[in-house]
Amino acid sequence: MPESDFRLTILLDLANLNCFVRFVMYRKIQRVQKILNEAALHTEKYSRTSGVSCASQCHLCCLKKDISASPLEFLPLAYHLYKEGRAEKFYDLLEKLPENSLCIMFSALGNQPGGCTRYDYRGLICRLFGFSSNTDKNGHTRLITCKTIKATEQYQQLKHADMDKSPKFTDYYMQLAAIDFILANEQLQINEAIRRALEIVLTYYMYRNRKRPA
Repeated sequence: MPESDFRLTILLDLANLNCFVRFVMYRKIQRVQKILNEAALHTEKYSRTSGVSCASQCHLCCLKKDISASPLEFLPLAYHLYKEGRAEKFYDLLEKLPENSLCIMFSALGNQPGGCTRYDYRGLICRLFGFSSNTDKNGHTRLITCKTIKATEQYQQLKHADMDKSPKFTDYYMQLAAIDFILANEQLQINEAIRRALEIVLTYYMYRNRKRPA
C-alpha cells in the first residue's frame, strides 16, 4: 500500500473512532434521560394513586445543602447547557459558589415547581425523593420522604401494600449503574455533581473541535 494511502486510512480510522466515541457519549446521555423521564412519570403516577403529594409551592427539600447526587444523572443537564452555549458560563458560576451551597438550580422565586430553574433537567434524586421507597432491616417497604409529607393524613393512611407500589429507589440507581458504574456511584454534593457532569461533556464535545454536538 502506498504511504499516502496508508496515512489516509489511519486518518479515516481516527475520524471514525472519534465519531464512535461521540456517539457513545450521546447514547449514554439519551439512556440517562430515559431513566430520568421514567422516574418522573412513575413518581407522578404514584402520587396520584396514593394521594400523597408535596404541599403547594413547597421546596423545603431543596433547602438542604448536603444533597448528594451522581454526575451521571446530570449529564443531560450538562449536554443541554452545552447546546445552548451556556456550559462554560454555568461552570464558572459553580466555581464561584461557596463550598456546600444550595443547589445552583434552586430559586425560591422561580416559576417552576419547587423553585427549580432547570426542572426538566433535574437529577434522579430530585425526581425520586418524597415518593420512592427502600426496604428496611425488617423487610418492610418505607417511603424515602420528608417530615412534611409524613405529617399528612394521606401518608399516615398508607398501608404496606400501598408503599409496595411506590418507585424503588435502588432500582432506578441500579439502572444508572448499568449505564456507567463508576459515574453512577460517584456520590458528590449536588453542585459538585453538576460541575463534574459539565467537565465530562465539555471534554467530549468542546475540545474535539466540532462545531455542533452529536
